[in-house]
Formats: sequence, structure tokens, C-alpha cells
Amino acid sequence: MDKEFLVSYLKKRNYWWEKKGVTPMDRGNIRKEYLKKIEENSQLERIICLSGIRRSGKTTILFQYIDHLLKTKKPEEIIYAKMDDLHGRIDSIHEIVDVYHEITGIDPEKVATCFILDEIHVMKDWQMQLKYYIDAHAKCQFIISGSSKTILYLGASESLVGRIRFIDVFPLCFREYLEFNNIENHPVKINFDDIGNFEIIEKNYHTQIANKPDILFFLEQYFNTGSFPEWFKIKDMKQWQRTIIEDYFSLILFRDIVSVFKVKDPLLLEKMVIDIATLSTNRFTYSGLSERLGIDRETVKLYLYYLKSSMMIFVADVYAPSQKAAEKRAKKLYFWEEGLRRALTLDMDDSKTAENLVAWHLIKKGRESKPFFEPYYWKNKHEVDFVYSDLRKIIPVEVKYREHPGKGDISGLMEFMENEKLKTGVVVTRDILKKDDYGERSVIYIPLWFFLQMM
Repeated sequence: MDKEFLVSYLKKRNYWWEKKGVTPMDRGNIRKEYLKKIEENSQLERIICLSGIRRSGKTTILFQYIDHLLKTKKPEEIIYAKMDDLHGRIDSIHEIVDVYHEITGIDPEKVATCFILDEIHVMKDWQMQLKYYIDAHAKCQFIISGSSKTILYLGASESLVGRIRFIDVFPLCFREYLEFNNIENHPVKINFDDIGNFEIIEKNYHTQIANKPDILFFLEQYFNTGSFPEWFKIKDMKQWQRTIIEDYFSLILFRDIVSVFKVKDPLLLEKMVIDIATLSTNRFTYSGLSERLGIDRETVKLYLYYLKSSMMIFVADVYAPSQKAAEKRAKKLYFWEEGLRRALTLDMDDSKTAENLVAWHLIKKGRESKPFFEPYYWKNKHEVDFVYSDLRKIIPVEVKYREHPGKGDISGLMEFMENEKLKTGVVVTRDILKKDDYGERSVIYIPLWFFLQMM
């Protein structure tokens, strides 16, 4: 351990010990949804773990929570460390705790201190070290973060079963993007249990009409900039595209994937990512992708696993009666972050963008009830873009981002609803809100700008 460095680092990094507050730059724009989730889980005797793609805003949220804690705790009882900064300087988390005790005279095992450890996955055996404090019934609490949920989850499942709560942090959903642009909307958080109640949807829709021109303007901007929060610091499109390709893409690919998973052929992985960005929203098979890229099938599967773990892509299975049946069918590929996808491919297809955005907003919604929720698609004679299936309901969702979707556009929905005995299907449109009844079944058409705010 480089003790001199660690002492200096803790004193400098935790500047609120002296200044009694968090700077506006560190605090950023408040993301209330995540602060609420942390606060709810902080009442439990659990480690709280924020996981999400790099630059999705995890660190800023942690500083916002520090600012929140300062209202009720002494500044010296809140300790932040970014494990990237300490890599190679310390050997264990215990050294942070011990040096903190020495600096402040506060014993974390006896005082309700809060240790906030950012990018925890760079610390070897972090889970066993945190387990020590839980087993010892220490008073200190730990809030951690990391960019690879799968790595964090696997590590925690070995030692911290029942002792850790994961909170997925996504880049800005469209509702947050509007808030960051100071669009004062009425809350549009319609429960999916009410998706068949057109009166509730219509009532909420009309509360948005006054702001619709601004909302549509920012939806177009959202298509181009994507959802990384740092856009609001840069706000220059040329500089932004260069930033997300040269900085974000490189950081995610090489620090969160190549480095963590010890990838043997980084250039092949980079080629695969760019290819997936081009193929986003299309169906694929492992053998087809293997042929396209000129690599063996097992390497394709392995690299897809790495990319999914770091939340750069996700894969939708076909909705089928059994997992075994689903594995044999073609899957759909989605590139997670739309601004980065457009920058890498120069593909400005708004229909593809709309489907991509609907996909990850549905995943965000689903993971509020299921930690590893993924959407499905459905294919028989016709196709349904998404099948939202959680523990309580199944909702088919079709994306038709054009002016006038026709009756032929709902053939897949009707076939699926008949097969599954469902009463409601959803079509996401460019700007149509209506409900069509077909006997006992209903199809609800919802504009994309409104649908995204419902998630």
C-alpha cells in the first residue's frame, strides 16, 4: 500500500469534509428516480450496487446521493473513492477503511459511516472484502458501482447472496432528457397494467399538448445526440460525435470489455461492434453472423456475451413456449445507445432509431420488476417487434414510425393476440393516438414522443 498517496487522496477527494457541500459541477442535473431507489434500499441491511454502461451517469448519481446524505450526516461520515484512481496503490478495501479511521478518528465498524466505492470491479476479491463487514455486523454501509453487471452479479452471487441490491443505471430516458432541457411536463408514468385503459392514456396525452412542439424538437435532437448525460456539457454536435466515438467507444470497448474479459483479438471485437451497429433491429443467427464476420460460431457467441455484459448491445430471443425452442430460432440484435450507433454508422434511419429507443425503454421498464429482464420478439406468419413479458402480463408492441400505419401493419399483433388469448396490443406511431376495437380485442396507437415518456 502507498499510504502517503492514500491519505492525500482521501483528504483531497472528499472535499466536503471541509467545504461541507458538493460542488454544482459534481452534482449535475438531479436524477430523482435513482436517488429514490438508493434511498429506499438504504433502509435495508444490504450493499447497494449501481451498474450500467460507462458514462451513463453513475458517478454523478453517487455525488447527488452524497449531497443528499449531507443533510442528515456529518460530512466526515461520508467517504468516496474511485477504485480506478487507487489501482496499483492499494491492495484491499480494508486499507481504505483503516486509513480513514486513522485520519478522522472515526471507527467505521462502530459509527454509521457510508463508503461509496466507484468502479468496484477493478478491485480483486472485492466481494469477499465487503462480506467481512457484513459478517462482522459493522455499522458502516457500502454503496458501490461498476460498468459490467454480469461480472458484478457473478462475483456477488458467490459471496453476497441476499446481501446486495442492484440498481440498473441507464443513460437518459426520454423523460429525463426533457427534464434536462427544462421542459416542465406533467408526470406521464402510466402503469402497464393500465395500458388497455385508453381513457387514462388519452387524459395524460392531453396534459402534454401545450408542450408538444418543444417535445418534438427535443425528440429529433435525442435521435441524433443519444442519451449520454454529458451532451448537456458539450452541446456542440461535431464535437459531441467525435467525443462519443473517440472517448466513449474506446473506453467502453477497451476498458470495460477487452480489459475485463481479457479479449484476445480486440480488433476483431471492434469490427464486430461496428457491424452490429449497422445490423441493429435486424434478425440474425449465430451461424449467419459467423459467416458475415469470417469467424467461428463459438467466438461470435462469446463476444456477444461480452458486449451484452457491458450493456453495449442486447439480444432479443423469439417468444416461444420453451427456452429450448427459442434457442433454435433467429434472434434480434439491438445496439444499446442510439447516439453512438448513429455516429459509428452515419445511419440516420428514423424508423430504426424509433425501434431501438422503444426497445431499451421497454427493457428499462421491465427491469424495474425483473433484474435481468429482456424483451422478446415474435415470428410466425407475421411478426411482432416486441413482446413485453414480465411476471404479471404480456403486451405485444409494434413500432410503425410513419404518418399513417395501415391495417396490414397490425397483422402480427392480431395473430399473436389470438394465439395468446390477449385483449390488448400496442402500435407505436409517429403521431397518431387512437384505439381500434376488433371484437374483444383492441389495438392502441400511441405516438413515440408520448410512449417513451410512459416508460
